[in-house]
Amino acid sequence: MYRILVADDEPIILSGIKHLIDWKKADAEIAGTASNGAEAYRMIKSEHPDIVITDIRMPVMDGLALAGKCSEEFPDVVFIVLTSLAEFSLAKEAIRYGISDYLLKTELDGDTLLRALAKAEEESRRRKGEGEASGSDGSDDKASSMISNLLIMRDISQRARMFLSEEGYLDDFAFIAFAFSFPSASLEKQWTSDDYKRLHDWEKDIIEKIMPSFFSSYFPVIPVAGKAGTLIYFVSRLSPDTWQAVSSRLRNKVAEASLMVTGIKPELLRTDVMSGRDSLRNARNEMERALTAFYLDKDEDKIKPAALEVDSVFPRLENAIAAKEIVSCRACFSIIEEAVATVDHNLSQFVFMATALRSALSSGMAAIGLRNDISAEDMVESVDFITKRSEAISFIIDTEDSVVSLLSSRSGAGGSVADKAREYVLQHIMDRISLSDVASYACVSPSYMSKSFKRVMGVSLVDYINSMKIEKAKEMLQEGKEDRIQDIALSLGFSNIYYFSKVFRKVVGMPPTEYLRTLSRQ
Repeated sequence: MYRILVADDEPIILSGIKHLIDWKKADAEIAGTASNGAEAYRMIKSEHPDIVITDIRMPVMDGLALAGKCSEEFPDVVFIVLTSLAEFSLAKEAIRYGISDYLLKTELDGDTLLRALAKAEEESRRRKGEGEASGSDGSDDKASSMISNLLIMRDISQRARMFLSEEGYLDDFAFIAFAFSFPSASLEKQWTSDDYKRLHDWEKDIIEKIMPSFFSSYFPVIPVAGKAGTLIYFVSRLSPDTWQAVSSRLRNKVAEASLMVTGIKPELLRTDVMSGRDSLRNARNEMERALTAFYLDKDEDKIKPAALEVDSVFPRLENAIAAKEIVSCRACFSIIEEAVATVDHNLSQFVFMATALRSALSSGMAAIGLRNDISAEDMVESVDFITKRSEAISFIIDTEDSVVSLLSSRSGAGGSVADKAREYVLQHIMDRISLSDVASYACVSPSYMSKSFKRVMGVSLVDYINSMKIEKAKEMLQEGKEDRIQDIALSLGFSNIYYFSKVFRKVVGMPPTEYLRTLSRQ
């Protein structure tokens, strides 16, 4: 049975959760309860629960601090967060710590808790390498598979059309898609593939919690490109007269919830309501046009579809990497970038092109022994989360920077990107430093700068900047150049004394006032 720890500073909530469901039927047992985060942390160390249900706000140590601490020390422990509407904006911070689910206290009931537990138990099995729960094989699953084939293979058999028609799925149906863009790298945060996957899962969870209140018959289908930035659903038994109003309300509801939880604002794309098996292809084409318009960020009637004809570039790129010819590499990437920026292609074409690019990179890098430095898969890992042409262009620029940086380090031409970053930080230690400033100095993109620095140095760029600034602050305190700690904080580019004190404590292990007293005693 799964061992559950419940942490909340309200006794009524603790008691309510304990008696809300039949825990044996949920294959779980409550291993203990705690009234604050510090107590919960001690119990996690001694009781080793599988799942922790915790309030966000608690005395001594809050739920987010608890989840953050445990994400490093006890990564197998799965967290479910309890929150109120007023605290909902805090939930998006929990994404970083692998929170399995969030539950509104005002809507907490037996069914909601059971669903959250089932999800957390599945996540627990995944983290412990015990596999995932198998799904059912009902008519919805069969229909979903058929519709997915229609989108991916662009065809559907007569037998499949008959099944969908006889089961009533083609009675006034439509496609809807939730398309969204993932956040880009910043000085404070370098988003990884795991972060993006977690955001995607949260978006999917938000949508699936809202959909039942709008539709009685629906199921998810695989996106055209099979990528993570789009969630597509097939909905049927609709009313054509109210379709526009219903879809608008759905769009607003999902956007509102997503902004509070993940900070992402999905865009709802939809087809008209159609009926009958002969309309399936028309619905597919309409959905494809809407997705392409979203990707290109253009009006549908202004799109002039064309192919990305860059196949001849990849053998040249492979040879240029093998010969360590940086100028030729840049020329190849320039051709790719121009084609992506000017040709009205769809996302599927770009993904196919990225596969060919990965192959060329892998072969070229293997030819000069670069396979152990960084893999082609590492360079192109973010392609699965591209939903906009602007992101595709940034992806190409990042990949070019990666290749050129590696070739430069191998040929001894110039310092590494990490060396350039450290040089800039030390030269501007008294300034407020931004990621774009550091990247511009090293002649690479901000995304690549953040990713490369962490890979080479083992710490994030923001942690490195903060540690260098605190070392400078210590020097200033030792030399007695400034009378007030606040003056030092402001002169080093910190926005306020509170953030400076927090960073100082993290780097030195004590607040600046205590450090100053230590200097005085010495």
